[in-house]
Amino acid sequence: MNRSAGFTLLELLIAIAIFALLGLATYRMLDSVLSTDSRTREHEQQLRELVRAMAAFERDLLQVAPRAIRDPFGEARPAMLGGEGERPALEFSRLGWRNPLGQARASIQRVRWQLSGEQWQRHYWTVLDQAQDSQPRVQQALAGVTGLQLRYLNAEGGWRDSWPPEGAGEESLQMLPQALELVLEHRRYGQLRRLLRLPEALPEQLRQAGKADQAGAHGAVEVKP
Repeated sequence: MNRSAGFTLLELLIAIAIFALLGLATYRMLDSVLSTDSRTREHEQQLRELVRAMAAFERDLLQVAPRAIRDPFGEARPAMLGGEGERPALEFSRLGWRNPLGQARASIQRVRWQLSGEQWQRHYWTVLDQAQDSQPRVQQALAGVTGLQLRYLNAEGGWRDSWPPEGAGEESLQMLPQALELVLEHRRYGQLRRLLRLPEALPEQLRQAGKADQAGAHGAVEVKP
């Protein structure tokens, strides 16, 4: 009697084990590819947010206007106001506020960049001379910021930690620095440094101001992990 050919139980178990190992290896490879793609997309998104925030800050600063305002109590506030301390911030008036809806408002905008928690925020007002009910609108510019430092280059080529300089009298209301240095501490990217020349500044003044700052004199970004 002829016996039909087939697989033995041992051969069948070995085949199942081999297919299981191949399936496990394929799954792990696919999972690794998907995980890498997810991290890459997350990194790309954070990098885009960083570039967008820096571009918005630079766009505001390069359109700074020597226009002082009135605060809600009627007191004069300088065209640019930058202080130091636990929550350093920069507030100034800027030109070029587009008005596509044709609203009855000025083309100059008052903005304030500040750090709130780990959020770098952009505040702006719909009016220049503020009333007591004038509240800023808040835009979240960049998350993950743990530190913020600002320095200002005066006309004599010296760096100051606050603006306007003390003892300048009423002239300080319209006074603007020659350049501004921004240093951000970011959780992912470490220290980010930006040196921006204001429109009125001359290149030779920047070169004389800080020889150690020559690498960033044209707005270069340095990353220190």
